[in-house]
Amino acid sequence: MKKITLMMLAVLPMILGADVLPSINCKGGAMVLPEGKWKLGINHIQFERNDMFEGTNEVQNKENLNAKANVTIIGLNYGLSKKTSLGFIIPYKNMEASAVLGTNDVAIDNNGIGDVVIAARHVLLPMDQYGYQIALDGAIKLPTGSTDKRFKKAPPIAEGVNTPMPTQIGTGEFEYKLGLGASKMIDEGWRVDSNLMYTYRPKANNDYDFADELNFVLGTAKALSDTFNAGIDYTFTYNGATDMGTDTNEPLRAMLPFKAFSGTSGYVTPQIEFVPFGKPKVHIGAGVSFLVHYDVDEYQPMEKTRFLLNMGYLF
Repeated sequence: MKKITLMMLAVLPMILGADVLPSINCKGGAMVLPEGKWKLGINHIQFERNDMFEGTNEVQNKENLNAKANVTIIGLNYGLSKKTSLGFIIPYKNMEASAVLGTNDVAIDNNGIGDVVIAARHVLLPMDQYGYQIALDGAIKLPTGSTDKRFKKAPPIAEGVNTPMPTQIGTGEFEYKLGLGASKMIDEGWRVDSNLMYTYRPKANNDYDFADELNFVLGTAKALSDTFNAGIDYTFTYNGATDMGTDTNEPLRAMLPFKAFSGTSGYVTPQIEFVPFGKPKVHIGAGVSFLVHYDVDEYQPMEKTRFLLNMGYLF
């Protein structure tokens, strides 16, 4: 099952320059918090993986993989200055999966606090001068999540071969993120935001390499009323080829349905946001992401839909 990366920063926009909020996945585009302001965000992502893919085709789920993940992310952001915001993000992961490998039933049930992320955003070109805004993003993921040896336990079919699984709560290594965000107000109550982020990942503990990632999101949102916004965004992800280490041979790897994502994917996410007081002090959003295209590097699982819920409080 794919490691849930902390590109889930994507659902913690570092906010907010207008009453209409950035779309749910675009990391707030290039917007920052007002100086001296704090924002608390609570975000939840849920998906299931019961389908297998290879290249550009959906293929038979030969191992009867049945996997699901629930991730709750708590983020605290602070407006350090007029042009700079800081963020501190803590994920809690719950991952369950079962499969039939040969004559053996294999089950995984891992949960706990994952790798914490410290992030910063600095505005390079401000909205009030240029009519649009460009910002530089940087983040570091700390190896705080569990990586104990149970994550490397091979399924019985491996007959004693060490087989790392991509179901660790943490990777055991630092990860580094660098990106650019952009935001543009089309008119009052209508905005466009985008974000491009590159993640560099060294090899993880237990000899599993999740590979580097490039993520791009483009979204738009429009106010329907004083209290409701609607939006849609598109998310493109490229992830390099993963590596289970030298102790896993190719025939065995081909038989294992538990793999981290490698290849390209695209999701479209329609969404709605409730702003009960007409200002973004309190906001509640929900969206559903639909898989619209993919080209994966090898036989692996993917989710066709993701369910997103976020809540924010500005104080």
